[in-house]
Amino acid sequence: MAEGECQLGGRFRKCLNAPVERCQYCGRRFCADHQHVNKGFESVCVRDLCRRKQADLVAHAEYRARVNRRNAAGLCGIEECGPHPKHQCSLCQGNFCEPHVAQRMYPFRYGRVVIDRPASVCRWCWDRRKLWRH
Repeated sequence: MAEGECQLGGRFRKCLNAPVERCQYCGRRFCADHQHVNKGFESVCVRDLCRRKQADLVAHAEYRARVNRRNAAGLCGIEECGPHPKHQCSLCQGNFCEPHVAQRMYPFRYGRVVIDRPASVCRWCWDRRKLWRH
């Protein structure tokens, strides 16, 4: 159990309930009233950004499973595309045809520092970066 008070609530009215956990995304302590998910190893508060990150991880796992199934059959990770993928996404590790992977400067986080480094990135992973920058 997390110590102190719940760190969520309104702008002018703090929640004074006892916290049950700490959010895995924002690090804030939250009570049962401000709990979105709290099972197994997941602890997510009700903040919109934290809920979107949790939903994105579920969608990303499904995406990777689809890409892996297509790659196992020797196909590009994109549904409409054909065989012989030759390029790999640096982030999801899926294999894609050249038009489906781009060389970009991708922001990698090292603690509190963000450094742009070159990476081969599929469209799915490129679009996810906006959510995870926060």
